[in-house]
Amino acid sequence: MKTTEVNKELIGRRCECIFTGLMVTGVIEGIQDDQHSIAVKVRFDHPHQWGDDLYNDVWAWGRKTDEFGTLHHLQLLEDKPDFQIMTVVFGEPISRIDRSVFEDVATWGVCSLQGWVNSYESVRFVAINDHTAIITGEYNMEQVKVWLEKYTSIKSLKTS
Repeated sequence: MKTTEVNKELIGRRCECIFTGLMVTGVIEGIQDDQHSIAVKVRFDHPHQWGDDLYNDVWAWGRKTDEFGTLHHLQLLEDKPDFQIMTVVFGEPISRIDRSVFEDVATWGVCSLQGWVNSYESVRFVAINDHTAIITGEYNMEQVKVWLEKYTSIKSLKTS
Protein backbone atom coordinates (compact mmCIF):
# COMPACT_ATOMS: atom_id res chain seq x y z
CA MET A 1 0.00 0.00 0.00
CA LYS A 2 1.23 3.51 -0.77
CA THR A 3 1.34 6.23 1.85
CA THR A 4 -1.11 8.28 -0.23
CA GLU A 5 -3.71 5.49 -0.03
CA VAL A 6 -3.94 5.51 3.78
CA ASN A 7 -7.10 7.09 5.20
CA LYS A 8 -9.41 6.68 8.21
CA GLU A 9 -11.84 4.54 6.19
CA LEU A 10 -9.28 1.71 6.37
CA ILE A 11 -9.94 1.28 10.10
CA GLY A 12 -11.78 -2.00 10.64
CA ARG A 13 -10.62 -3.55 7.34
CA ARG A 14 -8.89 -6.93 7.24
CA CYS A 15 -5.39 -6.94 5.86
CA GLU A 16 -2.15 -8.84 5.47
CA CYS A 17 1.10 -7.22 6.56
CA ILE A 18 4.70 -8.17 7.24
CA PHE A 19 5.92 -8.98 10.75
CA THR A 20 9.40 -10.41 11.43
CA GLY A 21 9.69 -11.43 7.78
CA LEU A 22 6.35 -13.29 7.72
CA MET A 23 3.09 -12.21 6.11
CA VAL A 24 0.41 -12.23 8.83
CA THR A 25 -3.27 -11.28 8.86
CA GLY A 26 -5.17 -8.91 11.09
CA VAL A 27 -7.46 -5.89 11.30
CA ILE A 28 -6.46 -2.24 10.91
CA GLU A 29 -7.29 -0.42 14.14
CA GLY A 30 -5.45 2.88 13.95
CA ILE A 31 -3.55 5.39 11.82
CA GLN A 32 -0.73 7.80 12.68
CA ASP A 33 0.07 10.57 10.23
CA ASP A 34 2.85 13.09 10.72
CA GLN A 35 4.95 15.35 8.51
CA HIS A 36 7.38 12.66 7.31
CA SER A 37 5.62 9.30 7.61
CA ILE A 38 2.32 7.51 7.95
CA ALA A 39 1.65 4.29 9.88
CA VAL A 40 -1.20 1.81 10.16
CA LYS A 41 -1.71 -0.22 13.36
CA VAL A 42 -2.65 -3.83 12.63
CA ARG A 43 -4.08 -6.05 15.39
CA PHE A 44 -3.14 -9.66 14.55
CA ASP A 45 -5.74 -12.40 14.22
CA HIS A 46 -3.52 -14.49 16.50
CA PRO A 47 -0.57 -13.38 18.65
CA HIS A 48 2.89 -13.95 17.13
CA GLN A 49 6.02 -14.80 19.05
CA TRP A 50 9.38 -13.22 18.35
CA GLY A 51 12.10 -14.37 20.70
CA ASP A 52 10.67 -14.55 24.22
CA ASP A 53 7.96 -11.96 23.53
CA LEU A 54 4.41 -12.37 22.25
CA TYR A 55 3.06 -9.63 19.96
CA ASN A 56 -0.61 -8.77 19.35
CA ASP A 57 -0.12 -5.90 16.90
CA VAL A 58 2.36 -4.05 14.71
CA TRP A 59 2.67 -0.63 13.08
CA ALA A 60 3.18 -0.88 9.31
CA TRP A 61 4.82 2.41 8.34
CA GLY A 62 5.98 4.23 5.25
CA ARG A 63 8.12 7.30 4.64
CA LYS A 64 6.19 9.86 2.56
CA THR A 65 9.15 11.01 0.44
CA ASP A 66 10.14 7.62 -1.02
CA GLU A 67 7.64 4.99 0.31
CA PHE A 68 10.44 3.27 2.28
CA GLY A 69 9.15 1.10 5.15
CA THR A 70 6.91 -1.90 5.82
CA LEU A 71 3.69 -0.23 4.64
CA HIS A 72 4.34 -1.17 1.00
CA HIS A 73 3.87 -4.85 2.01
CA LEU A 74 0.39 -4.21 3.49
CA GLN A 75 -2.47 -5.56 1.36
CA LEU A 76 -6.19 -5.27 2.04
CA LEU A 77 -8.09 -8.55 2.13
CA GLU A 78 -11.54 -9.12 0.72
CA ASP A 79 -14.28 -8.45 3.26
CA LYS A 80 -16.22 -11.68 3.42
CA PRO A 81 -18.33 -13.14 6.18
CA ASP A 82 -16.97 -15.87 8.41
CA PHE A 83 -20.04 -17.99 7.72
CA GLN A 84 -21.96 -19.51 4.84
CA ILE A 85 -25.67 -19.16 4.11
CA MET A 86 -27.79 -21.90 2.58
CA THR A 87 -31.37 -21.22 1.47
CA VAL A 88 -33.37 -24.43 1.09
CA VAL A 89 -36.84 -24.80 -0.39
CA PHE A 90 -38.15 -28.24 0.49
CA GLY A 91 -40.48 -30.29 -1.71
CA GLU A 92 -42.80 -30.88 1.24
CA PRO A 93 -43.64 -28.90 4.38
CA ILE A 94 -41.00 -28.91 7.09
CA SER A 95 -43.61 -30.19 9.57
CA ARG A 96 -44.11 -33.28 7.35
CA ILE A 97 -40.33 -33.87 7.26
CA ASP A 98 -40.35 -33.66 11.06
CA ARG A 99 -43.09 -36.32 11.27
CA SER A 100 -41.64 -38.69 8.66
CA VAL A 101 -37.83 -38.53 8.84
CA PHE A 102 -37.68 -37.89 12.59
CA GLU A 103 -40.49 -40.27 13.56
CA ASP A 104 -37.94 -42.47 15.33
CA VAL A 105 -36.20 -40.12 17.78
CA ALA A 106 -33.77 -42.85 18.85
CA THR A 107 -32.31 -43.07 15.32
CA TRP A 108 -31.49 -39.36 14.98
CA GLY A 109 -31.32 -38.24 18.61
CA VAL A 110 -33.71 -35.35 17.85
CA CYS A 111 -37.37 -34.99 16.89
CA SER A 112 -37.16 -32.28 14.18
CA LEU A 113 -35.20 -31.06 11.20
CA GLN A 114 -34.33 -27.88 13.10
CA GLY A 115 -33.05 -29.94 16.04
CA TRP A 116 -30.93 -32.09 13.74
CA VAL A 117 -29.34 -29.15 11.88
CA ASN A 118 -28.75 -27.19 15.10
CA SER A 119 -26.96 -30.22 16.59
CA TYR A 120 -24.07 -29.54 14.21
CA GLU A 121 -21.48 -27.26 15.80
CA SER A 122 -21.72 -23.67 14.47
CA VAL A 123 -24.77 -24.43 12.28
CA ARG A 124 -28.23 -22.88 12.79
CA PHE A 125 -31.61 -23.51 11.13
CA VAL A 126 -34.38 -20.91 10.80
CA ALA A 127 -37.65 -21.77 9.04
CA ILE A 128 -39.00 -18.72 7.22
CA ASN A 129 -42.18 -20.39 5.98
CA ASP A 130 -43.62 -23.92 5.81
CA HIS A 131 -41.33 -25.00 2.92
CA THR A 132 -38.28 -22.70 3.21
CA ALA A 133 -35.40 -22.49 5.68
CA ILE A 134 -32.22 -20.46 6.01
CA ILE A 135 -29.27 -22.44 7.36
CA THR A 136 -26.11 -20.61 8.45
CA GLY A 137 -22.79 -22.01 9.59
CA GLU A 138 -19.07 -21.40 9.85
CA TYR A 139 -18.17 -24.92 8.72
CA ASN A 140 -19.89 -28.33 8.41
CA MET A 141 -22.15 -26.90 5.70
CA GLU A 142 -21.10 -29.48 3.10
CA GLN A 143 -22.05 -32.35 5.44
CA VAL A 144 -25.42 -30.73 6.15
CA LYS A 145 -26.05 -30.27 2.42
CA VAL A 146 -25.20 -33.91 1.63
CA TRP A 147 -27.51 -35.14 4.42
CA LEU A 148 -30.40 -32.90 3.31
CA GLU A 149 -30.08 -34.10 -0.29
CA LYS A 150 -30.10 -37.73 0.86
CA TYR A 151 -32.96 -37.66 3.39
CA THR A 152 -35.31 -34.85 2.27
CA SER A 153 -36.93 -33.76 -0.98
CA ILE A 154 -35.51 -30.42 -2.09
CA LYS A 155 -36.98 -28.09 -4.71
CA SER A 156 -34.01 -25.73 -4.61
CA LEU A 157 -30.84 -25.24 -2.59
CA LYS A 158 -28.75 -22.09 -2.93
CA THR A 159 -25.52 -21.39 -1.05
CA SER A 160 -23.67 -18.11 -0.66
